[in-house]
Amino acid sequence: MMRAVLIALLGGWIAGTLILAGVATQNFRTIDRLLSGPTPELSRAIAPLGHDETRVVLRYLSAELNRLYFRAWGLIQLLLGAAILAGALGLRPLDRTGVIGAAVVLALAVALLALNWLIVPLGRSLDFLPRNPAPPALVRFGRLHLAYTSLDSLKLILCLWLLIRWSRRGGAKDSRPLRRGSLFAR
Repeated sequence: MMRAVLIALLGGWIAGTLILAGVATQNFRTIDRLLSGPTPELSRAIAPLGHDETRVVLRYLSAELNRLYFRAWGLIQLLLGAAILAGALGLRPLDRTGVIGAAVVLALAVALLALNWLIVPLGRSLDFLPRNPAPPALVRFGRLHLAYTSLDSLKLILCLWLLIRWSRRGGAKDSRPLRRGSLFAR
C-alpha cells in the first residue's frame, strides 16, 4: 500500500514538473506567435501601444504568471517531498537507499524554492529594462536560472529513479508479496 502511494506521489511530481516547464516556456512563445500574425481585433487593440511596447507588456504578464506558478509549485514540491520522505521511512523493511534518495529530493525542493525567492525580485527588476546593451543583472539572472534548471533536472532524474526503484517487485524490499493481478505485479 505505501509503495503504491509513493509511486502515485512521484508520478504526480514528475508530471507537475514537466507540465510546469512546458507552460512556462509556452507563455513566452505564445506572445511572439500572437504578435507575428495578430488578428484584426488584436491589431486594433495594440495599435495605441505599438508592437514593441505591447510585446514588453505581454512579456511582463507572462513573467508574472510564471512567477506565480513557480512559487506555488515550490510550496507544493515541499509538501510532496515531505510526504515522500515520510512514506519512504514507513516502508518495511526499511529501504535505506530509497530514504536517502527521498531526503535528497526533498533537499532539492528546498533549494529550488530558495532559488525561486532569489530569482523573482531580480527578474522583476529586469522586466522593463532594455536588453541592448544587456543590463549587468541579466548575467546573475541567467546564472540563477541555470542553477534552478540544473537542480530541477537533477530532482526529476531522482524522482524517476525512485519511481522505478519502488515500482520494481524487489526495489523497495516490501515484506508483503505482490498478489497476482495487483497494480504493480509483473
